[in-house]
Amino acid sequence: MSTAPAPHSISVAIAPSTLTLWRKRILTLPPLGAIAWLAQVLADHPAISQYGLSALTLAMFAGMIAANTMPRHWLTPLAPGMQFARHHMLRLGVALYGLRLTFGAIAALGVGGIVVPLLMLVATLLFGTWVGSSFFGLSRREAILVSAGSAVCGAAAAIAVSSVVRTDDRQTAVAVATVVLFGTAGMLLYPWMYELATQHWHLAVSERAFGIFTGATLHEVAQVIASGKMVSDATADAAVVAKMVRVLALGPLLLVMALWPRTSWSQESGAARNLKGLLRSVPWFAVGFVAVMALNSAALVPGEWKPALTALDNWLLACAMLAIGLHTRIGDLLRAGRKPLALAGLLFIFLMVVGAGLCAVLV
Repeated sequence: MSTAPAPHSISVAIAPSTLTLWRKRILTLPPLGAIAWLAQVLADHPAISQYGLSALTLAMFAGMIAANTMPRHWLTPLAPGMQFARHHMLRLGVALYGLRLTFGAIAALGVGGIVVPLLMLVATLLFGTWVGSSFFGLSRREAILVSAGSAVCGAAAAIAVSSVVRTDDRQTAVAVATVVLFGTAGMLLYPWMYELATQHWHLAVSERAFGIFTGATLHEVAQVIASGKMVSDATADAAVVAKMVRVLALGPLLLVMALWPRTSWSQESGAARNLKGLLRSVPWFAVGFVAVMALNSAALVPGEWKPALTALDNWLLACAMLAIGLHTRIGDLLRAGRKPLALAGLLFIFLMVVGAGLCAVLV
């Protein structure tokens, strides 16, 4: 008869592997950090800054070029650092972005700046779920998953929703791929759209209004920041606040999905299991963003600290964008599946058209 291992033996077995993982992460971060720092230096150079390319955009481009031109085995050793940057550094960077804003910035957005992101979230989720299951023939779970990635906050939302509706790894990977593809396209397209609207069509679109449009319709938080900065700092600030409205709505959305009485997301202990997934999926980085913004609003952050903290925040976000770029392989995205890609593409157009209409009316 076999006997269960003693508790202390389990902890001894687990500790070295955890320590090894963190050691690998720390050792593989310096190359990524150095490239992110170089992106910051280049972004400040007059020859590059005149084109509105931020350090985040340059880091993203550098990662994508490397991912699509270098052999996979060259980049594999960097995987632990890439994962750390994509998850932990990105979340810390988003939280610290609150140093740039105050609650007055939210008030400055007005009612429209809060209502538009929420309306876009609900409309995109409902429209995507209906179209995906009725016209593209996707399962309801997969349609919800792809729609959540477009409606809320990109890959983070897709992963969070997958833990509640119990999709498999392949479906989750496909949903994340669609977010990366169309979110990256939007990140590059939106600044051009602003220039087209204001410089060529001579439309009266303010930087604040375009920031709300960006935050209410673009997929990832990092993409929103990078795209907004290519227009102006004011656009980026408004975009982040509007985006945070969508991100903070993720918690209530997951709660509704977990407790929805007519839905059997799992054959296992239904509500209890879904609630566990809900607790694991709380967007704590968004809570951190609000907490940091509250400290800044109360003038509790010393003024002499802000330049260093802002520089650190820019570096963290640049590292995250570099890691996202290194994870973006065009071939992998195109092989993700035609139907999910078609749905995500339709939602991309839906977000731009409906979002522009709502901003024109409410902002």
